[in-house]
Amino acid sequence: MQSEIQNIYSNIENLLVRLVPEKWESIYLYASVMKRRRGEMYFYYFPKKILKVNPVNCYQVPDKFGIDEHSYNQSLEKLYRLIQSLNVIMVPKWTNITISIENGMFKIEYNYNEIEQSKYSDEERRIVWGYRHLHIPIEKMNLKEKALIETYNDEARIKPSVYTEKIVITKDVVSSENQEVNNQY
Repeated sequence: MQSEIQNIYSNIENLLVRLVPEKWESIYLYASVMKRRRGEMYFYYFPKKILKVNPVNCYQVPDKFGIDEHSYNQSLEKLYRLIQSLNVIMVPKWTNITISIENGMFKIEYNYNEIEQSKYSDEERRIVWGYRHLHIPIEKMNLKEKALIETYNDEARIKPSVYTEKIVITKDVVSSENQEVNNQY
């Protein structure tokens, strides 16, 4: 089973890299897999530039780069199916996942909270996720979003932990480092 998981990790990484049509600094992906309804997935990347730039949303790529939207969306769907297959074989079952590729590291954060019963909507979770992972400054948020971040940060201290696995994928070697970290969702 471990080799099957490693194969899925590698396929996710390769597909993510192929979906970004320009040089980039980092990629951040969020996905959820739910029992009662379809989950969601989105990712952003930071283009490689001299000056710091805003992240690019994956759903903006076809328009921005003149890429066929249908084939790009098929690749996004394939990426989501890979993530779903990872959820199927993992024990215990996670509900949402954050994947990042940065500084040569492929990192996955698994979260086990019951988001279907969460008091936060999908959009509210997206705002919090963007604040935490994309480092969207709170100063750029409206009053409602700022209040959400403050409330969420207060509540996050009492959540259970998240299992994080860092994977370095090279040509021939896959190594991993497991660790427990505080819940971030």
